Amino acid sequence: MSLSVVETGPQTRLEEASTWCLRLSEGALSIEEHAAFDAWIDADPDNLDAFERTVRVWQRFGAAATTPEFIEVRERALATYRKRNQARWSAPSGSRRALWSIAACLVLAFVAGVLWLQSQPDIYRTAVGERRLVVLADGSRISLDAATRVDVRLEKDRRVLVLRQGRAKFDVARDPFRPFSVAAGDKTVVATGTSFSVELLRRQMHVVLYEGQVAVMAKASSDAVAVPVGLKGRDGAADRLLKPGSELVANMSQPTASVAPTDLARSLSWEVGQLTFIDEPLYSAVERVNRYSTRKIELKDARAAKLEINGVFNTGDVDAFIVGVRETLPVRITPEGETVVIASER
Repeated sequence: MSLSVVETGPQTRLEEASTWCLRLSEGALSIEEHAAFDAWIDADPDNLDAFERTVRVWQRFGAAATTPEFIEVRERALATYRKRNQARWSAPSGSRRALWSIAACLVLAFVAGVLWLQSQPDIYRTAVGERRLVVLADGSRISLDAATRVDVRLEKDRRVLVLRQGRAKFDVARDPFRPFSVAAGDKTVVATGTSFSVELLRRQMHVVLYEGQVAVMAKASSDAVAVPVGLKGRDGAADRLLKPGSELVANMSQPTASVAPTDLARSLSWEVGQLTFIDEPLYSAVERVNRYSTRKIELKDARAAKLEINGVFNTGDVDAFIVGVRETLPVRITPEGETVVIASER
């Protein structure tokens, strides 16, 4: 088998890598095929990278092949290829050509699947009452609070994460050529090597900075240019005041934020199984408590939501929290099935 080396783009290289995966999946290669495969690998360093990425995606096919999204992509690719080759299949020598068309069709469907899988983020999530530590391929670490989801894409020139719900702490591996961004709603925290946490609470984003520096950006709309979040009542970007040991709070519907000192040890108590509240609005305390229990607490009115609570509670101990609320706040507490309803005293 002869081999001619030509320049290939990313799409062609991916198709070639997919073809080799298909051949290898069918059994051992002949001596000529082994030589051709080695020559293809040696022809360009990017070929080996494409082949290894394709193999990793191939290994994930077992889990992905039955998802509705993948089935849709595969069927669309197959339909397109059948339409383009309908005339060729009906030719007199159609038997042999049909075999080649089917093989090419499989490659096309596989490539479509590879592209779809590569476009999907890695999703890390925790259930109610669960905490999790994740180490990413670049060495960055994510500590997820209970009932939290983070989507992660590690690309060559950037690291893009999205906090969908809950709270997570990010210890970012330093890489000045690959910014590390965490989006939450319309706000984005950008860093290169630092340590910070991001939390979503009742349409607010809370950012606590532990080390280093971050930029906090916002978009007025999906197609708008991101600009620094402003500081409430003052000129300039809010993150200029966000130093280690401080917290930024931004409302998702507002272009400005507030920055204030915070107790770093208290802000991390959830990592050791405790929730510490100092003059904490009841609405945010209840949301954090609910992350750790299937027995939920519900606030009946806005007056109760604005009451403030103090105390240290073990995560998951709903009864202790309810006792603390009953003994210190002017509220009425009523069990309703698996839900505990808290209402202000009128």
